[in-house]
Amino acid sequence: MFLKKIQVAGLFFLAMAVALRAAPVEAVHTTIELSADTAVVVPGETFHLGVTFAMEPHWHIYWKNPGASGLAPEFTWELPEGFEVGEVQWPAPARISLEGLVSYGYENTVTFIIPVTAPDDLSPGSEVPIGLDIFYLICKEVCLPGEAQTGLKLRAGPEELPQNKGRFAAARASQPEAEAPFTLQPVALEDNRLTVAVRGDGALEGLYFYSAETGLIDPNAEQPLVREGDTGRLQLTVDFAYLEGEPVEIAGVLQNAKGTWQVTIPAFRVGEAGAVSGGASPDGARPNGEESLEDRLIRMGLVGWLLLAFIGGLILNIMPCVLPVLSLKVFSLLHHSGQSRAQTLAHGLAYTLGVVASFLVLAGVLFSLRALGESIGWGFQLQNPGFVLVLGMVFFLFGLNLLGVFEIGSGLVGADTKVAGRKDLFGSFGVGVLAAVVGAPCVGPFVGGVSGVALQANTFTGLLIFGMLGFGMAFPFLLFAMFPKLVAYLPKPGPWMETFKQSMGFLLMAALVFLIYLLGQQAGTFAMTVMLVVLFTASIGAWIYGRWAAPVQSARSKRTATLLALLLVGGSGTFGVQYVDFEQGDDGWAPWSEEAVESALAEGNPVFVDFTATWCLICQVNKRVALRTEATDEVFAAADVVTLSADWTLRDSAITKKLEEFDRSGVPLYLLYSPDGTVEILPQNLTNGIIRDAVEALESR
Repeated sequence: MFLKKIQVAGLFFLAMAVALRAAPVEAVHTTIELSADTAVVVPGETFHLGVTFAMEPHWHIYWKNPGASGLAPEFTWELPEGFEVGEVQWPAPARISLEGLVSYGYENTVTFIIPVTAPDDLSPGSEVPIGLDIFYLICKEVCLPGEAQTGLKLRAGPEELPQNKGRFAAARASQPEAEAPFTLQPVALEDNRLTVAVRGDGALEGLYFYSAETGLIDPNAEQPLVREGDTGRLQLTVDFAYLEGEPVEIAGVLQNAKGTWQVTIPAFRVGEAGAVSGGASPDGARPNGEESLEDRLIRMGLVGWLLLAFIGGLILNIMPCVLPVLSLKVFSLLHHSGQSRAQTLAHGLAYTLGVVASFLVLAGVLFSLRALGESIGWGFQLQNPGFVLVLGMVFFLFGLNLLGVFEIGSGLVGADTKVAGRKDLFGSFGVGVLAAVVGAPCVGPFVGGVSGVALQANTFTGLLIFGMLGFGMAFPFLLFAMFPKLVAYLPKPGPWMETFKQSMGFLLMAALVFLIYLLGQQAGTFAMTVMLVVLFTASIGAWIYGRWAAPVQSARSKRTATLLALLLVGGSGTFGVQYVDFEQGDDGWAPWSEEAVESALAEGNPVFVDFTATWCLICQVNKRVALRTEATDEVFAAADVVTLSADWTLRDSAITKKLEEFDRSGVPLYLLYSPDGTVEILPQNLTNGIIRDAVEALESR
């Protein structure tokens, strides 16, 4: 025992000989210091490092979800072999508001705690060097990126020697508590407003929810609270695009005047009339103690999963995104009621094959991408702007067809008697593919739960589940094809069919509105404009085809109209896919380059350059109040000013060099070039009046 004390004492003095706390590093508008909670690292045990930012007044850095703009600090560690670094323990954030834009971050002094586990074979008495590279963004009225390097050295030994107790105690006290006095449950969703019931013993006044993940909750929106007895209903503005995939739980921090707590809003899916239902609790039961049909089927194993997939596929047929496409096959059934049973069955099997094969292909691509490390879920095809644009064109053209602008060739949909007579099955297969493509992203009842199971199962089981999902979707039409007499129970053909067909056209147009919105969320308003131009051009092609390729027209007229329609539709679609996938300038502004500036000046045009970044708060404020307004657009247009955007969201050496030329280390920077070679630097806080005065002064020279 005495010998052990001597060893510990020796290690203590050894530790004093090395740095237990790194010397503070003077960085951009902050001092950064690295420290450890122990002087001695014990083999196999976890110790903690602390990174402290002491910022100048009114400067701030960001939380892991920076909110409306910003960028979280990035820590890159250099440790001896065998050491494992855990996740950053983030202090509770605060709201930082500027002109209606809300960011999440920290001011004054903040310490981030990072756990580190030592290897079991660490040699006692050996030196443990620790190096750290930090990249961060610090903002006030301007945002500046900063980098710093620091490090310290510890010693390995049999017993910890605690150090910096006060600093780490204060850092842990600033973190949200793990046990919250509240329970949260999603109860309703209406107009992108998610209502969350908050129950518990804590004070409801001043509640605010910080989402840990970016993009789920709008940080700029108010979070009103409605009291109902001892229960509060907190309203959160949710990004609609996230509700189209699998049910998602939302982790974050809940804050009131007395404290902050780590909480999670349970996973939910949208039901009827805006109601939402949460996921099952860990024991498989719902919060009210009753086990749902979905829960029981999931607990049955593979048989239950397949049955659940079949039921979910059946329900997909009445989802708004599938119903208009399915109506094409309903018309096919009515028109083909006189054909032979073998022909009817062949069309039914072709349609089923198209649906099932498409589901399997989509699932196979999904599994392949996930095997390569991609983080995507079912319905991933709607995450591609080009695919969204093409799908929107398909919906639009089918909608125009249903509204009577033109008649689709009978071979495409298998709805014409002549084509059926020559046993053309491609139309039925094609409509099956289309139904699967537009139906796969729809998360109807049961689809979300079973697709989640499929994505966690092995590949074969997952493909089997998704195949059964497709079979369930195709089954109603296959049933009618197997038993043609059932068609007699459908409404008789008549004038009502034209009205119903046109109503389905309007439903397709409604689905198109969502796709345009989704494209805007993915690629911005400029991409929405591109899609509208593409649809306009395609509509001209559809009108030409319907007007001059009708059966009463001459063969020459049909050929010419068909060729011209294909050129307009195909050309606009190809152009649109390339354009929405190509990285555009900000809000229609052309991307900046030295060549673009020189070219515009050579043509005698003034040039305005916006050096910006998505994480720059003042940049976003200036866009909202001055740069991207109709009044400023009119000023630029009247003076023929070429507008360029230099996006510094990601590191760009050319932009960095240009900033340094003007003695700037960060954005925003606003430059107005005159054709005579002079350059004016505009203030960092812009108004329309400042821009107008600068442009008018330039014109008066």
